[in-house]
Amino acid sequence: MPRRFAALTAVTAVVWSLAAVGGPAAAGPPTCSGSWSLGVGGFTFGRDGGHQNSSYMVADQRVEYQTFDPKSGVDEINRLFWAHRRKCLADHIKLIGHSEGAGLVHAWVSEHQWVKNADAVLLADPKRRAGPGGPGLAGTSMTFLVGAPLRGTDANFGAFPVLSVCNRDDVVCNMDAGWAGYLVRNAHGSYHLDAMHYPDNASGLWFH
Repeated sequence: MPRRFAALTAVTAVVWSLAAVGGPAAAGPPTCSGSWSLGVGGFTFGRDGGHQNSSYMVADQRVEYQTFDPKSGVDEINRLFWAHRRKCLADHIKLIGHSEGAGLVHAWVSEHQWVKNADAVLLADPKRRAGPGGPGLAGTSMTFLVGAPLRGTDANFGAFPVLSVCNRDDVVCNMDAGWAGYLVRNAHGSYHLDAMHYPDNASGLWFH
């Protein structure tokens, strides 16, 4: 009996150790809570190159992409959006992007204006059209280096609900601000990054 108990204890310990290091788990049914959000972070560079995992965004699903290849970000937004929509047809989907991520969400919405039961929040959108303030950085001649989908500014959203949020001192979404707010006053980092902070189906501009 002691040997049998010891063996059972050892097996239990192995099982718990596998669970602790993230052993494979059985796939369960998708969680359809009625509301789901997709977060997209902005430009980054470093030892991993331009890999962005969007971990600083507060959303149900974060988009990973290569920031030097913006089209890869739009493609990943598209893949994740439709994967969830197929699993949870009734869920309202909120897309939220910051900086380059906002530009990618902007581009995706422009291509999917007909989609229902969804909305978008664009924080520091470089593709923001002028008024009030200047346009976003995508309106500069330098965007030819990046190309589509980040080239140019517009508000080509159709009937898709889009809320654009721009700090007036943030040059990324307001070229008239200059670089002091970005470099000194953290204007580019002073946004609420939680999708739940913004009401569903909000639209228009918060410029402050």
